[in-house]
Amino acid sequence: MKKLHLLSLFSLLLCTILAACGDPTPVSSVASASPGAGSNIVPVNSVAGEATSTVTTSPTLAPTSTAAIAALATSTPLPTSTPLPTSPPVPTPTEAPAPTATAEPSPTPQPTATTAPTATAEPTAKPAPTKTAVPKPATVAPTKAPTRVPATAAPANPALKEIVRGKTGQKQVAITLDAGGDAVAFPKMIAALNKYGIKVTFFLTGTWAQQNPTFVSQIVASGMEIGNHSWSHTDFTTLSDEEIKDELNRTDALLSKYTGESTRPLMRFPYGARNARATSVVNSLGYRSIYWTIDSLDSVGNPKTAQFLVDRVTKQTDAQLDGEIVLMHLGNATSGDALPLILQNLTSRGFKVVTISKLIGS
Repeated sequence: MKKLHLLSLFSLLLCTILAACGDPTPVSSVASASPGAGSNIVPVNSVAGEATSTVTTSPTLAPTSTAAIAALATSTPLPTSTPLPTSPPVPTPTEAPAPTATAEPSPTPQPTATTAPTATAEPTAKPAPTKTAVPKPATVAPTKAPTRVPATAAPANPALKEIVRGKTGQKQVAITLDAGGDAVAFPKMIAALNKYGIKVTFFLTGTWAQQNPTFVSQIVASGMEIGNHSWSHTDFTTLSDEEIKDELNRTDALLSKYTGESTRPLMRFPYGARNARATSVVNSLGYRSIYWTIDSLDSVGNPKTAQFLVDRVTKQTDAQLDGEIVLMHLGNATSGDALPLILQNLTSRGFKVVTISKLIGS
């Protein structure tokens, strides 16, 4: 009886365990196996834990069920003093520990949209480049007349083409004397010219004539030729057309009072400075530019000795001298000393010193 009671408890415990584990085997078909293989299964009544029917032989449990029961019986000792519960205990669900709050990973930063470079708005119309007016540098007139390259621009009137050299083959030389500043060399020069009976061309400015009226009268009385050298000895390339005309007209009006005739067509640009425009204005008044073939350099750079001036003119060959126009000035004392020596040398070599009009055959 005691064995049956134990078996009943074991069966009930087994059923409870199977029920808790979710074994699909029905409770009614589960029985405890006897120690021996092939033992009969004795059904038990769950009421009061006692047997109410005769033990009958039942089919043998499947090997897997018997093995499971045996394993449980062996490993789990049955309590002897615990009363049989009337109903299977409901296992108390173990409260799972609250999961530790895992910090949500920061959302993967979306790639920041690269700011497109600001497009430079192209102007609707390309502005025309601003033309910066470059101021014309002021032309500083030298105090002395430098040697300049003759102008090549053709005059409006071909008959007034600039003269740089006279006719050749006649062994003639024209010595021209410019008066734009001082008159220190004039007395010696006019004396030498009168001594040799030589006529030359003087280019006088209006201001010089105003300051030296007696010298102008001597020039005229000696039969010298007079040309127009402007009024104030200003660089004509810096003057307007009207200013150029005024320079020439005022001078001509003054000098014609001494000579009784116009200075046309002879004129010389102050400093030899000219361009196509200035030349055109001069031609429009009936003048032609008289340049020079050789500059004595008596008014250029440092003061020159009389011997330097003599050598510069007379050391040339006869072929070089033939048809030359020589430039000298009245404002340099050494020029007054050099002119007599130059005249002596040239006449001794068979040259004739003549006026511009004579040299060019006008």
